[in-house]
Amino acid sequence: MTELSARRPGRVAMRTAVALAALYVVDVVIAAWAQKTKTVLPFRVGERGEALVFLAASVAFVVALLLREPRSSGERRSVWRVIDDNAERYAMLVFYVFVCAVIVQEVMRRFLLNFSSAWAEESARYAFIYLGYVGAAYAIRERAHIRFDIVYLFSELATLVFAAFALYWSLKTVGQLIRFEGESPVLRVNKAWFVAALPIGFALIVLRALQAMKRDIADLRAGNPVHTGKAMFEE
Repeated sequence: MTELSARRPGRVAMRTAVALAALYVVDVVIAAWAQKTKTVLPFRVGERGEALVFLAASVAFVVALLLREPRSSGERRSVWRVIDDNAERYAMLVFYVFVCAVIVQEVMRRFLLNFSSAWAEESARYAFIYLGYVGAAYAIRERAHIRFDIVYLFSELATLVFAAFALYWSLKTVGQLIRFEGESPVLRVNKAWFVAALPIGFALIVLRALQAMKRDIADLRAGNPVHTGKAMFEE
């Protein structure tokens, strides 16, 4: 595959992101005009629709950036290997881009159009929660959490036990929200979608802790130095 053909999916993803962003801007401008002129529009995307369009644009933008990353010539990896190596990183990029873009667009809406949204604060808050819990799992993988370097296996075991308990209770909370249909105040969707950040994050932490323990045991048996990972704030 040539470099030109390899970049085509990246261009398609970027154009998709631009098209979705343009659709969002048009909808906001029309809605602001309708509010000022008291015109009734036959159709509106609505708060939930705006949030979904903005999230889709963020995902497309991150996909475009990832597809443009340089790859080693002849490098072939399975889909599972790519996901295993980068799942948290990809998810964190999406949530980070979404949160930053939401804040910027909200400031522009208020100052340029005097037409703020109701969904921005709520969706950015929940996206930041997802970012934090997924980031915690990524830090387990890279051993970037604060730790005592002489007790790796004990540290991973303690993390595993804590994450397993937290996963169990967070799943119960999600189940209760699904059962009693607790809705968010603005987007009017079940809060289970947002609280799911906890079981997803803790499930990833359990997975990464098990992987770290398996790696440490293999290193100890082979007489290899234990994987130290990245230090705090290390690039």
